[in-house]
Amino acid sequence: LSRREGHLGPEAALAPEVIVMPAFDLALPVRVHIIAIGGAAMSAIATILHQCGHQVSGSDQADSAAMRALRAEGLEVAVGHDAKHIDGAAFVIYSAAITSGNVELAAARRQGIPCLSRGDAMEAICRTKRVLAVSGAHGKTTTSSMLATLFVDAGESPSFLVGSTIARFGSGVRWTNDSDWFILEADESDGSFLRAHAEAVIVTNADPDHLDYWGTEDALRDGYRAFLRGARVAVVCVENDGSAELADSASVDPEAELGAMHTYGWAPRGMWSIVDYQPERLGSRFTVREPDGSGTDLRLSVSGDHNALNATAAFVLARRLGISATDGANSLASFGGVARRFEFRGAARGVTFIDDYAHLPAEVHTNIVGATRAGWNRVVAVFQPHRYTRVRDVGVQFGSSFGTADVVIITGLYAAGQSPIDGINGRTVFDAVVAARPNGEQYYCETRAELVALLIGIMQPGDLVLTMNAGDLTTLPTELLASSWASGGSE
Repeated sequence: LSRREGHLGPEAALAPEVIVMPAFDLALPVRVHIIAIGGAAMSAIATILHQCGHQVSGSDQADSAAMRALRAEGLEVAVGHDAKHIDGAAFVIYSAAITSGNVELAAARRQGIPCLSRGDAMEAICRTKRVLAVSGAHGKTTTSSMLATLFVDAGESPSFLVGSTIARFGSGVRWTNDSDWFILEADESDGSFLRAHAEAVIVTNADPDHLDYWGTEDALRDGYRAFLRGARVAVVCVENDGSAELADSASVDPEAELGAMHTYGWAPRGMWSIVDYQPERLGSRFTVREPDGSGTDLRLSVSGDHNALNATAAFVLARRLGISATDGANSLASFGGVARRFEFRGAARGVTFIDDYAHLPAEVHTNIVGATRAGWNRVVAVFQPHRYTRVRDVGVQFGSSFGTADVVIITGLYAAGQSPIDGINGRTVFDAVVAARPNGEQYYCETRAELVALLIGIMQPGDLVLTMNAGDLTTLPTELLASSWASGGSE
């Protein structure tokens, strides 16, 4: 962070000299202002800096639960952007969503206050610890949460930052001076995972996503190869075509002390393999066989084949870093899950509601397979497409994702702030599903009102209603469980 060419924006690019930015030293408490502090990553950075002893303020366009939580921690958080918010700040940190026209960012640049991107700030944080980084298009939140739990139970007292709330800790972020370990859910969406400088890494998969940033799948794969390069130990899933190719072609630190590349998957594909898998409605049992042929029995209270893979990834890295097999098994047995990852949301009139953050074809497929193997009478899959660019890039691939669901409902598209793209909408996904399941039971509901009315008309005792989305569909189970339908009435 010491030399950032062109850091002050386009106007500074005209100057021939290199701009030298003061180093952001976490050990030296200063006042830091964060623009767009309500976002998941930015609020986590705010919490870390606050726990490091910095005076942290922030602003965002609208109030949110994250901002209210930050206020409860003692941070100065304002709704709305105003140049006066940066007064006295030694550094300003801004989200990728913030443009150069933002009044706070523009004022900071005029005043010569060093301005750090989210990636800059995360790199500064990572350089103070020994980083264990987990990445992949899906599975990284649960895997990093499991890894954090394993290290806590082993007495390592790690710092951690994951993208959701770990049920046991009531938070997804913690900073401690009691350990050098920092467990990070590393974001590939904008390439910032390359700035983690991780000592050990996990890649859960390398499915195509965020091609609006990477451009091509080849460029994305090159990004993952760079992420693996230099790690002392890498743990890579071979059940995914993309990550399996990485395991074959990527290189890690040739001077690694811990055995460098370790693959995992269902027997016999991985060096560490899953055998004797027994799915349950809200959990599973299986054995992880190590490269030397020994095995460890694991039991999870979170269900799904994908969670068996996630747990295996965390178990493998923990074992390679010195945690015993017994301690690892005991910790995973007590793992209580992560918010919005196959999360049980309640039940009424014999209908069970589970919500998941799935928003990519492989994630949807994995959830459907796990749900149909768990013994409900019917799986009613409700999916909300997310972002115009994502549906444009991979929308057709959703067609084969719902194969074993009994009922499929596709909703209108959640834009997530993006501008519309001609010809791209929720029906893009629905048409792909109909083409793949011409005889299936499937419906399209553009609005929430249409969706609620349809579900009330078709739900039956013994059903699992599985909502999958990265938008606002997550509130649907709460809405239905609070309605007169749940108490036996009619809407």
